[in-house]
Amino acid sequence: MSTKNLTGILLILGPILILGAFIGWPVGEDTAEGELIALVKNPSFSNAIMVLFLTGIILLFTGLSMSSRTLSMSARSTDGSTKWSALATPSGILFPLCIAVMAGAVGLNFGAVGIHPDSVEYANAVYLVGYHLTDGVGLIMGIAFTLFGISLADRYSDLLHRVIGSLYVIIGIGHLLGIFTTGNDVLGIVTWMGMFFVSAALGVVTLRGKD
Repeated sequence: MSTKNLTGILLILGPILILGAFIGWPVGEDTAEGELIALVKNPSFSNAIMVLFLTGIILLFTGLSMSSRTLSMSARSTDGSTKWSALATPSGILFPLCIAVMAGAVGLNFGAVGIHPDSVEYANAVYLVGYHLTDGVGLIMGIAFTLFGISLADRYSDLLHRVIGSLYVIIGIGHLLGIFTTGNDVLGIVTWMGMFFVSAALGVVTLRGKD
């Protein structure tokens, strides 16, 4: 299997797994304590959902990091046609940081579900930390997707890649705006859903592209 094909597969499978996890996640809970109460009702199922989510995150952002590396290599062109492709280099560094943050949050969630039967107070405290650990990840994703989108749109001359790149820039701006618009669930949902569908589209385009 080539690196190109692997990148495309990761970009497609990652969003599918994350969306599957979202379907099984407790709905209607507005607080960390409420979420934890819903999760501990069926610990085995909740742990499976968290594993599914984290696996999807790992696949998606690994695919994005690999795609960033491919784009950054294009920056070595000396004809000036890909002068912005170097922006993919920092995005390739930032995408793995998203995995680290999400893994930390999910790990704390695992721990909270596990110790809840023995200590509700400690479980709530642990889950609360995990619940807010991702509050700052929007800044990382915002910068990463904006830089990646600019690089992608600059690297390719065809309309499809440029549209996908432009959508990534919009997604990045959405993540950045989400930091300052707390409580705006609509913006968060649109940004995350856009991230999934655009990444899957890039995966399909990557698989169909020439080596």
